[in-house]
Parts: sequence; structure tokens; C-alpha cells
Amino acid sequence: MEVENLKYRGLSTEEVNKSKLKNGINILEQKKKESIIIKILSIFKEPMFLLLLITSTIYFLLGEVTDGLTMLIFIMFIIIIEVIQEGRTDKALEALNELTSLNTKVIRNGKIVEIDNKDIVVGDIVLLKEGDTIPADGIILENQELGINESILTGESIIVYKTTDDKSGEYFKKNICYSGTIVTSGSAIIKIEKIGINTEYGKISKSLNNIIRNKTPLEKQVRKLIVICTIISLTFFVFVVLINLFLNPDGHKTLIEIISHSILAGVTVAMATIPEEIPVVLTVFMAMGAWSLAKKHTLVRNMNSVETLGSVSVLCVDKTGTLTENKMVVKDIYSNSLDMLEVSALACPKHSFDPMEKAITEYCFKKGLDKKIYENELVKEFIFTSETKMVGKIWNVNNKNKLCVKGAYENILPLCNLNKDELALIELKANEFSLLGYRVLAVASNNKVELKNDISDYDLSFGGLIALEDPPRYGVKESIKACYKAGIRVIMITGDNGKTAKGIAAQINLDHNSDVVTGIEIEKMSDTELRKKVMTTSIFARVYPNHKTRIVEALQYNNEVVAMTGDGVNDAAALKKAEIGIAMGKRGTNVAKEASDMILTDDNFNTIVDSIENGRAIYSNIVKAMSYIILIHIPIALLSILVPIFGLPLFILPIHVVLLELVIDPTSSIIFQRIKPNNVMNSKPRKPTDSLVNKKTLLLSIIQGLIMFMTVFISYYFLIKTGSSKELAVTISFSILMFSNVFVVYSVESDLLAVKNFINSLKDKVIRTINLATVIGILAVIYLPFLNKIVGTIPLTITELGTVILISILSTLLFDVVKISKKLFK
Repeated sequence: MEVENLKYRGLSTEEVNKSKLKNGINILEQKKKESIIIKILSIFKEPMFLLLLITSTIYFLLGEVTDGLTMLIFIMFIIIIEVIQEGRTDKALEALNELTSLNTKVIRNGKIVEIDNKDIVVGDIVLLKEGDTIPADGIILENQELGINESILTGESIIVYKTTDDKSGEYFKKNICYSGTIVTSGSAIIKIEKIGINTEYGKISKSLNNIIRNKTPLEKQVRKLIVICTIISLTFFVFVVLINLFLNPDGHKTLIEIISHSILAGVTVAMATIPEEIPVVLTVFMAMGAWSLAKKHTLVRNMNSVETLGSVSVLCVDKTGTLTENKMVVKDIYSNSLDMLEVSALACPKHSFDPMEKAITEYCFKKGLDKKIYENELVKEFIFTSETKMVGKIWNVNNKNKLCVKGAYENILPLCNLNKDELALIELKANEFSLLGYRVLAVASNNKVELKNDISDYDLSFGGLIALEDPPRYGVKESIKACYKAGIRVIMITGDNGKTAKGIAAQINLDHNSDVVTGIEIEKMSDTELRKKVMTTSIFARVYPNHKTRIVEALQYNNEVVAMTGDGVNDAAALKKAEIGIAMGKRGTNVAKEASDMILTDDNFNTIVDSIENGRAIYSNIVKAMSYIILIHIPIALLSILVPIFGLPLFILPIHVVLLELVIDPTSSIIFQRIKPNNVMNSKPRKPTDSLVNKKTLLLSIIQGLIMFMTVFISYYFLIKTGSSKELAVTISFSILMFSNVFVVYSVESDLLAVKNFINSLKDKVIRTINLATVIGILAVIYLPFLNKIVGTIPLTITELGTVILISILSTLLFDVVKISKKLFK
């Protein structure tokens, strides 16, 4: 709806501020944000922190105040890291919520502006159009065939056509637009009367905050793993306590010392076997992954879609604006009408945002048509529908009603008075245009019009054909090639005719571009037939919106994981049905955006492919982080269990586990999150049912963990048995374990050799900083006297330190050996 000369001035900035103070802002009741105290207390619910507190308490009971205070300091340090990391994640999520919030057009200070829905205030003048979600309750000032779906409030799916007056006495009034309902047709101007929790929708939504979100399969898988590990930890705790009670490897004399140190040994193994980093890794990777995608024109509305991206096997995409530029240019015309330019222009609105209509009017005016034609009175409009595939406008020209129609030539030609020869010639020309990849429209008119309800009730005079070109986007051909290399099918879905679709498909090298299925053919197909057809067809032309849903269902029946693009109200069902619903950020309606999992801010196919690559990379890094967490806990746990069994003095105590955690936590949640995996688009999509860590990776992780354990254990055993002091044995063995922790990352990181991964990591400032801080920390444990006393270490000679580093490197090369073997025996 045009706002003539902006007769509505809207609120001034001062009035907006006053309204906010008086009536609040347009948000529904939300859960209160957790305070820093609550966040800290919630951390203590985790098993690891409970174990740390128990350890600290035991040290104090034993009179070892220094050790007790040290444990408390480490507890505080880890809490700070956890809070900072959680804050980082929260900020990323808040930023994403801001980016993905819906906008509405309002009039303020006499100008049309687009604002966030939450900034709507009482008194605002709001402009509504098809596809909009109404942001707040408002009374209708002007209405143009406004149809609204109010089922979210009433449960009735029948479209409600609004008026500017209502005397029915019903609760839901026809002159009021209600928050949360959807504009299905027409347009309107409304004045906001109620916002936020005071709206009808707000009253219903108060209970929504009590709804508990279901966990995803990945979250359930991780939770199950943690439960299993916790049970194992408790079993080991009891086992190690009993072993130490009976063997007393450190030779404690009093019963209280034996019991206390046995419990400490049990706590150590429990701490060593609980992989508490896993939920942190999952949360950080998903949130930061979504934030990194947002920087690349992809807004993630559903965080779980970051994980699902790696499984996508079929991309169903709209042609216009996604595969193509959505910048139409008239390339050619075919006409047998003297007034074709006038008919073509009058079939378009005076002010259009549609690229095709803008191209047509620009062409007509460039060819000499007088712009004053729009000074004629517009009598009636016939809006575009997916059934008619044409639009019509009745103008009063020279005191006579003139109907001007444009649309799909297949739909317009049957309404025109044409003989067989004329029809054949026109269709031949249309085919020629289509084969060149042009979009072909027909224009027609009727110069003596009586007002009728349906555009198809008129007899028309053929005016001509307009051939428009919407060229493929830059880089689409390369992106489609990347999809095929990654095992992802690309299916083009378009409202254009099949020949135009085939022309574009040939330009972008779309596979199977000779076979086209039309909407009419889909209508005649059974579900079984469609399921077979989607296995080999890559072009669906002249489709209706409901066909998209059927196509998705057919693909899913064939065990495909589907990503579907859409922009209209009627696309919402297909977007919801697909595993990944992708809405267009520029031309997409609010309804499509709300139904989607992701929003493309640039409406670009290349961005979808980049997002899939990023999604695969994120998941790949999660798998690597999990592999690292598993393998690094194996030597810690086994050393805690087997050292006392072999009658050796304990050297892995809670303080050592805490120091190791200070290395493991940032490595698993930050370093692996920043790794840029290679060749993620060179393999087929993973199956959603695949385990987080496959059997092969799990086996390699276990073997690598065992090798690291054997290296440390043999070093410790050898040093103790050859008469070295316990302090030297602890220092060398613990240093090997710590340095191995650092080096093994580069073996796990990618298919490249560790040395290559290490060189590449030097380019990343964050990874460089974390590794440098870790090495400095290890050297501090070895050489600083006050840390020597706490950890039980002594300074090493340069030769001893060099030997430690060499042994550490050698103990982490299993993955490299496997990589080299693969290359040699290909």
C-alpha cells in the first residue's frame, strides 16, 4: 500500500521516548538473566568441582594448609575461566538474537523507517504487507484486501479478512490486527494500541517460559557419555581407595594418614576419568560457530542447525535471486501490438520493488513511453496468485476502463483470441527465448472492461512477449562443483517455465539438466512416483508452494538430509519440514524467516555452500576435540590406578590433575574451535546416525592414550627402580605428560603431519598465545621454588629437559605414523 505523500506523520522521537516510559517496550515476559553468583553456584554442581572441594577439605583436615589453599586458588582460577568462557558464549548468543530479530516498517518523524519489533511503541503507525508477522495489537487505519491468519490465537485456520470498522461484538475484532498473527494477503496501515505482555498473544505467552526445550540427539549422546564416565569414575574411586588402604605404597604410618591419602588417590582417579570438558566444548563450539557464520552472511536461528549442516545431502534452492542475481534486464521483445509498451508499463505498479517490474518499466520509458500514463486512475487490481501466475490492473484511460495483464505466457495465451497459426508462432518465439535462459512473460489487454471478480473471466488481446535475463550469480558454477565434490545434490526449484530453468541450469553446469518436472506433473504424481522421480531429477519448474513440501518429504523418504530455501508465506511449511530451512534475508517475508533455521542476509547460493563447509568444519573440530579429551584422560586415569598396584609411590595427585585441566580446558574449547580443517568438502555428508567419535578414531585415541601412559609410566618406574629421588621421577614423568598434552594436539588436528600443523598454528595469534602460556606454565612448575614445593617437583638440567621434550614428541606420533602409512600403502 502506498502512503500518499505520507499523510501520517507518525510519532516524533520525543513521543517515542515518552511512550516507552509510559507503556514499556514491545517484549514478552522473559526469564531473568542469571546473576554472576548463580552462575558460580551452578558451576559447583559439576562433579569436578565437588571433587576439588573434597580434596581441599581433606588437605585442611590433614593439616596441610598450603596444599589446601593451593587447591582453593586453583578452584577460583578455574571458576574465573568458566565464567569468562560462559560470558563469551552468552555475548555471542545475544548478538545472534539481535541479528536474527524481525523488523517492521513504521512511520516516524514523517518518514518510513524499518525498526526492530522490540522497538515498537504504543502510538506507532505500522505498515503491513503480505508475509509480515504483526508485531503488536493495533487498530486498522487503512486496509487494502487485508487477509490475516489468526490461527495462533483462535485455532481457526480460515483466513480473516479485515475491515476498518467492526460492530459484530465478537472478542477478536475485524478492525484490530493482533500480535503474532500473519498477513497472508493485501496490505494495511495500523496504529499500535497494545504491546508486549499486554497484547492478546502476550497473555498466552506468559506460560511459554516454563516449557523445557528437548535435548538434541548430540546433547543426549554427550550426556549419556558423561553419565557412563561418572559411573566408571565412582567405580575406580572405590577400587583405588581400597588398593591404597591395603597396599599403602607411600608407607604412611598412622591410620588417619593411610585413610586420607587413600581417599586423595581415589579422588585423583575420579577427577582423571570425568570428561567435564565435553559439555563445555559442545556449547562453545555451537555458539561460536553460529557467531562465525553470522559474520559470513548466515544468521543461525536454531543453534542445532550448526551441527546438522554437516549432514546435508540435498540442497533445494530457488532459482531467482539465489542462483541468479535477481537483477532483471529486458533482453528482447516480440510484439504484434502497437500499444505494447503502454500495456506492459500499466501492468506494473507505479512504484515497484520487484526487479522484473522495474526492468520492464525502465525499458518502456527508455523506448519513449510517457511517464504521465501513471496519472490515470487505478480502478481495480488483480493480485498475483500461484494458481493464476499473472497480475492485472484496470485503469481509467481516456474515460474508458482498460485491463492490462502480464504473467506466465502459458497462462495468458489461453485467454487470448488467437488462431492456431498465431498461437504456434508465439509459442515458437517463447521457446527460442527460453532456450537462451531468458524469463519469458506475456502481456495482454482488454480495452472495454466491465468489472469482474476473476482475471480469468476476461477475453484478452495478445500484446507481446517480453524476454528478461536474470544472469547466474558470480561463483555459482564453482559452488555447485564444490557441492558435487562434497557428495551434495543440488535441485533447482522455480516458478519459471522449464525451458528457462534448463537454460540457466546449463549455464551453471547443474547435473541432469535435461530432465524437467513441472508443477502440473507433480499434481498428477502419487507419492510413490514422486519419490522415484526426485532421485534423478534436478529441475522442478512452474511449481506451486505446496509442491516444495512434497519434494522435501519425497527426498526424506529416500533418507536424504534436506536443506530448503524459501522466501514467501507459503514456503513456511517446506522450510519447517526440511532439516535445514533457509530463509532469504533481503526478499524473505517474516513468516519465512520465523519458520527457518537459518537466514541468508545476502540471498546468495554461494553463502549456503560456504555455510555447509563451515558447518562441516565445526563438527570436524568437535570430533577432534572429543578425540583429544578421550585420549588425554587415558594416561591420567591409568597412572592413578596402576602406580599404587605396582607398589610405586603416588605421583598423580589432585594438584597434578588440576594443572593438567588448566591445559586441557583451553586446548579443547579454544584451540580446537579455531582450527581450520582441510578438505572437509572432499567427502560425502556424514549420516545423522553416525557416532560422535567413530570406531576407528576411538581406537586410535585409545591406542595413543595408552602409548602416552606407557611412556610416562615406564619413565617413572625406571627412575624409581634405579634409585632416583621421588622428586626427580615425578618432575620428569609429569613434565613428559604435560608436554605430551601440548604436542598431541598437532597430531590429532588434521590429516597433515604434526610438524606441518604446528607451523600453520603459528599464524593464529590466539593459539600461539595459549601454547606459549602453557609452555611457560610447565617451565614454572619445573623451575619456580614455591611451585616445586606445592607440586613436588625439582629443577631439571638442560639435558634432562631436552630429553623430556624429545620423549614427549615421540610419544605423540601415532597419528602421524598412521597418516604416513596411508600414503605409502595407497
